Parts: sequence; structure tokens; C-alpha cells
Amino acid sequence: MAVYTDVAAEELEAFLAGYDIGGLLAYKGIAEGVENSNFLVHTSGGNFILTLYERRVAAADLPFFLDLMEHLASRGITCPQPVKNRAGAMLGAVAGKPAAIITFLDGMWLRRPAAAIAGRSARRWRGSIVRAPISPASAPIRSRSPAGGRSMRR
Repeated sequence: MAVYTDVAAEELEAFLAGYDIGGLLAYKGIAEGVENSNFLVHTSGGNFILTLYERRVAAADLPFFLDLMEHLASRGITCPQPVKNRAGAMLGAVAGKPAAIITFLDGMWLRRPAAAIAGRSARRWRGSIVRAPISPASAPIRSRSPAGGRSMRR
């Protein structure tokens, strides 16, 4: 299960008040996943994902990952994007944990996709990567590699 930290509706409403995404209509925990608490959040402005970052990733490293998502999307890669609050920040806190609101991508997870579907998805994703003008030098971000390498661009 991927909801390790519960969030009270009142606390979520207060957090969302800092964003221009509408008022809270409903939310529910997302069971899939292994390391963060994730919630599907329905607001009057649309659907979003709330992620509470648990212990595995250091809070100081989170801006790198959020910046990377934003960078990839700016290069035409279809991926969720962090939503900035009214102060321009991508990170906040909910239930004492670092938290981010992420755009929701329509679609569904196929537990056991047929080989033909998996192949089409891989070709589509690979095609978007090939067409996107990205390279390590194009990323204005850098971070220490958690795998022990010298660094990643930041």
C-alpha cells in the first residue's frame, strides 16, 4: 500500500488554499506505489495528485526531481508536472512531510498489458524522447547522484 501518512480533509483544504487549482471536492489514497503517500485529489479546477514524500528521498533532493519533471515537460515529453503554489514554490508540507501537487495525466494502469499494447506504448514513448530536444547539457539542474556518481546536472 502506498498511503503511509493519513491526511485530514481540513489540512488538505488549507494546503490547497495556497494554489490556484480550485477548492477541494474529494480525495482518496492511491494504493499503488511503494515509497511515497499518494492521493488523487479532485478540485473544482480539475484532478491532481498530492504526493507526500516519505523517508527514502532526502528533502534536499526533491527540488532536483521536480525541476527534472518540469524540464522534461518543457521539452515535449508527456509527463506529469509539478504545480507551483501562489508563491511560486513547487514544494510545501502536509502532515509534517514534504509535499507537492502534480498534474494528473488521464489514462489508466494496465496490470497485465498484452505484448502488442506494451510495444505500441514503448514505441510512442521512445518516439517522444527521440523528437524532444533534450540532452544532459540542456537541463539547467544539477544534483548529487544517490547511486554514488559524482553528480547529475542541476
